[in-house]
Amino acid sequence: MQSIEKIVIIGAGSLATNLAIALNNNGLQIIQIVNRTLSNAELIASKINASFTDNFDEINLNADLYIIAVSDDSIHEILKKLLLKDKFIVHTAGSIDMDVIQTISDNYGVFYPLQTFSKTDIISFENIPVCIEANSFENETLLFHLGHKLSGKVQKITSEQRKILHISAVFSCNFTSYMYLIAQEILTENHLSFDILKPLIQRTAEKVQKKHTDIAISGPARRNDNIVMTDHLEYLRNHPEYKEIYQLISKNIIKHFYNK
Repeated sequence: MQSIEKIVIIGAGSLATNLAIALNNNGLQIIQIVNRTLSNAELIASKINASFTDNFDEINLNADLYIIAVSDDSIHEILKKLLLKDKFIVHTAGSIDMDVIQTISDNYGVFYPLQTFSKTDIISFENIPVCIEANSFENETLLFHLGHKLSGKVQKITSEQRKILHISAVFSCNFTSYMYLIAQEILTENHLSFDILKPLIQRTAEKVQKKHTDIAISGPARRNDNIVMTDHLEYLRNHPEYKEIYQLISKNIIKHFYNK
């Protein structure tokens, strides 16, 4: 079975940047970065000594794998531009079915690192779960071996399971980050620094890692403390959108612990 050695990455966002650097650092050759904005493609390519282009007609056809690392809502548009015959193509999206690629190739799959990424904070893939899926046993094996060059946590996940993972990730990462934003705005308008919450945030994250999520939940809603919650809601009267969120989440916490 041919191994994956040469890779073309399509995209130049946060995931594409981290993935290109991680693959390059682990002995894979990124031969080209393809992106609609040439300057962004060049920025990644300069870090890993790869060629780059914004012309989809100039994609290098000598790669063993083509990774589409773009936003979920851009994948269909990108697929329309690819003329790769039966090259091995994967996408990295959490919410898109694997089979969208079958319209342009008989060799396809998914390579989905379950993590949040940033262009300015490059991270190791060593402990990142890499979820793989492919249309054949041979392609699945290739992705499995590729995944293990980056991470010790490679797992076969179906498209349906990946959608569930993506929904769960939105709750545990994206929504949680928005809660931090709310907290920061409330503190800032009262001349307090968000830094004061960081030890609490760290401790909560540690509890989730070590214990059941039920145990990590504390606070007035967990205690069903109506006096404190009423006081909080009174303060939030000038922030109706935050008040609504507070009420909804508190209601669901109380329901979880007291109205089962």
